[in-house]
Amino acid sequence: MKTLAAASNERFLTDAKGRRTAVVLDLPTYEHLRQVEEELADIQAYDAARNRVRAEVQTGQCTTLAAYRAKRARKAK
Repeated sequence: MKTLAAASNERFLTDAKGRRTAVVLDLPTYEHLRQVEEELADIQAYDAARNRVRAEVQTGQCTTLAAYRAKRARKAK
């Protein structure tokens, strides 16, 4: 995984009082941050579903892939 190093040429936008209000990123850094954000969202979705799925498996509320496909094939006819 690529890590981000602190940029020596950091650029900020400031308001009239000199307070930092925004940061200017180069495109590769921005794209990397977006990719990391998407990966985090995937991890969070997995974590949210994991306990529910485990409970379904433990209570027998699941089926095999073969049984699922057979059921879908019957519905398609």
